[in-house]
Formats: sequence, structure tokens, C-alpha cells
Amino acid sequence: MKVEKYKDIFIYSDTPMDILYKRLSIGDYKILKVFKDDQRSYVALLEIGGEQYVYKKPREKNKRKWQRFLSIFRGSESRREYKNISKIKKLGFNSATPYMAVEKKKGPVVVDSYYISSYIDGRDGSVEDIDLISRELRKIHSMGYLHGDSHVANFMIKDDEVYIIDTKFMYNKYGGFGRVFEFIYLEESCMVPLDYDKKSIYYKVAMLLKKYLLWLGDMKKKIRGKK
Repeated sequence: MKVEKYKDIFIYSDTPMDILYKRLSIGDYKILKVFKDDQRSYVALLEIGGEQYVYKKPREKNKRKWQRFLSIFRGSESRREYKNISKIKKLGFNSATPYMAVEKKKGPVVVDSYYISSYIDGRDGSVEDIDLISRELRKIHSMGYLHGDSHVANFMIKDDEVYIIDTKFMYNKYGGFGRVFEFIYLEESCMVPLDYDKKSIYYKVAMLLKKYLLWLGDMKKKIRGKK
């Protein structure tokens, strides 16, 4: 991953992206569609020079003090997403093409960032695609990785193929427990029973942990309500 620098702006990419960055910086683009616009993030489909791009800005994480401190050591959310999707593509999975991550810094601290990728003209995964998605999740697991957020809508479908989106793709250091936990989450997100090992110790431990986390969340809400 190469780095280009313009004063306090850092551009991370595997190919020169200075022209694309300059067009964005002067507003030489057209907003075709806004997918998300809230305090957490802004995601839009842009047209730049006749090509379509997806623009993502993690607003909330860009502003959090703790995230800014951590950016000194690990970079911004945008840079991590760029690296993550690049890794997914190199492993042979379908995903968007990552073009660049842009960071604005004050000293070593990232104070703003955004990420640019290609546009996948597909649709969100749904319960009708669960066989395809389950097969893709097993493929991820067979290569020693975890999706990281295996909600059914975090897989996109195009031409009967699965594309991985909105992922925290990571090496599976949890073994069978990690694999089972991802299938539990996928099953709950689509509300249909899935075929995986529900008799193993991994499943039993994962369900106990899930119940504990739900209980802990309820207790925190009750404590906040009394304050």
C-alpha cells in the first residue's frame, strides 16, 4: 500500500489516486444516491469523470477522542477498511474494488477520513439467499478466517454470486467457537434454522455467552435508567 501526501492529507492506495482525490477535494463530482446519512456515517454513490464510486465517511469514529488516539497506532477506520477489503480480494473472494483511503491528520492523530471503492450493482442478501450465503461463510471459515459481522444483509448478491461487504474480516483465532458463533448470528439475522453443529461444546458455550451478554446489556440499561 502506497502513501501520497498533500500537506496534512494522506492518501493510501495501491495505485496513484491524486486525480481522483483532487476532483473530490474541489467538488468535481455528482451525488447519484445517498445510502446512509446519520451521525454514525455517510455513504453515497458518486459519479466522477463518468465512473461510479462508493464514498464512505465514518463520522462517529472520526470524531471520537478514543478512536483518534488509537489512530496514532493503527490508522483510521477508513484505512483499516481499505486494507481489509484488499485482503479479501487477494484471498479470492468477491467484494468491491478498494481504490483509496484518505486521512486528514493533526500531527500523528487522524481527525477526519473517508474511503472510496467501486460500486457493486447488486442487492442485499436475504433469507432467500441463505444457502448461497451459508456456503460462502463456510468457505471463509475453511480458509481460517471469520467474516466478523455475519448478518445476512452484510452479504450482497449479484448474478447468483455472493459479495462480501461490511465485514471485520479477521484471522480465526477462536477455532470452532468462532465458526459456530458466526452461524448463530447469521441464523438469528435471517430467522430461519440453519444446518450446522448444534450439539458441539462450541455451540453450548456460545449460547451461554450470548445469554450472558444479553443479561449484561439489560442490567446496564436498568442502571442507566435509575440515574
